[in-house]
Amino acid sequence: MIVGTMGDETAPEERGKILGLMEPTTLVVSSLDYDLARGPRDFDEEGHYRWPYGLELRHAWRFEEPRATFAEISARRFSMDSAQGIVPLLAEEADQILRLKREAVSLLRPVRAEARVIGADAARRRAAPPPTTTRRGIMHLRRAPAFTYAMAIEGVDKPAFKIGWAFDWKIRERQFNQASMPTLGGLRYRVFLHELWDTAILAFGMEQSLLRRFDTNRHDQNREILTPVDRDQIQAAWIDCLLAHRRKR
Repeated sequence: MIVGTMGDETAPEERGKILGLMEPTTLVVSSLDYDLARGPRDFDEEGHYRWPYGLELRHAWRFEEPRATFAEISARRFSMDSAQGIVPLLAEEADQILRLKREAVSLLRPVRAEARVIGADAARRRAAPPPTTTRRGIMHLRRAPAFTYAMAIEGVDKPAFKIGWAFDWKIRERQFNQASMPTLGGLRYRVFLHELWDTAILAFGMEQSLLRRFDTNRHDQNREILTPVDRDQIQAAWIDCLLAHRRKR
């Protein structure tokens, strides 16, 4: 159950009112994966988000007007216990609350959160638009989930890596290896980092951000290949890009 606080962070007409009901799972998710409204009070003095993790919800409901106040149902005071965890209601309290009129609300479920529940590949397929050969359909794929990936290139004299984006990084890796024929002595491409994004535009944006960071290391014949550079540098830049994206949100 969600109750409006009595402070100025809650709209005056919602203070002390029973606002909503939610059924949480035990799955921990990153709050920054969700498109939530955020204000200055949500960040500490160093700019860190105060509530970086939460529990994935299974269902949620909104109570209808006129909303009851929690004081009408219980005289108990929960203080910070209910803000820092989940406090069980008494049986009679729960019974009264469940009798109040409420309506189901849709849940925010970004593709990256979905990936933690059903796997990245299944989440990408579930959120993708239906296949089409029309120009409009091709443009629409920019809004389909996609990955940014980093591949290590094995069998070269100097450390080299391929940075790119794809709707399915496993297929892209297989395509590169089918062309290079590593079993006959050619190069082998092996993905060691990948990040699933809600849209191809975001996946492309991370690819470009990574490539800009290593502009002096980009190969003359293929500007998506970085050399010489080591894996630790790629991983550090990868993390920086993800943190920069989350700060923008």
